[in-house]
Amino acid sequence: MGTNWANNLDMLAQNGVLDFDAPAYVTGQKPRYVGAPAMPPSPFAGPVPQAQKLNQLKTDEFKPENNNDNNFVKNPAWKKCAFAALAIGAVVLGGWKFKSKLFPSVKSGWTKLTSKCKWNSIKTFCSDKAKAVGKFFKDGWNKLFKKKTP
Repeated sequence: MGTNWANNLDMLAQNGVLDFDAPAYVTGQKPRYVGAPAMPPSPFAGPVPQAQKLNQLKTDEFKPENNNDNNFVKNPAWKKCAFAALAIGAVVLGGWKFKSKLFPSVKSGWTKLTSKCKWNSIKTFCSDKAKAVGKFFKDGWNKLFKKKTP
């Protein structure tokens, strides 16, 4: 047997859980520590210190120091107004800076979108994609079994 189990039983004896030499009893030998043991005294000797009682909460919740303190982040009004002004200013400046590129692309994009959204173009798009998916699987099957496509 390994020594780990003997050390565990010796620690139980040192702490008063067992009152005899358990490893010697298990192996059928005479007790090792009768009278004056060869081991130094245990730091665990003496009474076991009492654990302090902890007030365990019934539910898990955050209780702020002040009962009226419900907001975690305290941003003053001037910070909120400054951020709003900066955000609006950035949007206005960006629109003014890129209006020459933005408006023509929006107009041309809208006309492209409305001209392509016809039933025939949607129908041909779907049929083309269905044929492409079928061709992909057919080519994969033929490559897998080394058949040549005509």
